[in-house]
Amino acid sequence: MIEWLAMGGHGFYVWSAYGMLLLALVIELLALRRGRRLSQLEARSVREAFADSGGHARPSRPAPRKVSL
Repeated sequence: MIEWLAMGGHGFYVWSAYGMLLLALVIELLALRRGRRLSQLEARSVREAFADSGGHARPSRPAPRKVSL
């Protein structure tokens, strides 16, 4: 088992590459979830503004937001 993990002396490179890939995937998933949550909140506020106006006035468009990780 130890020999398999060492991969002929290249184990550190191989396993660190897998680790970095996993880290990148986790960061991407978290960023997607955050963006989706922010989009849903924005859509909800637009719907509420439209409902508060009696459904006659067009809701104003919110200012673009800066997204940072």
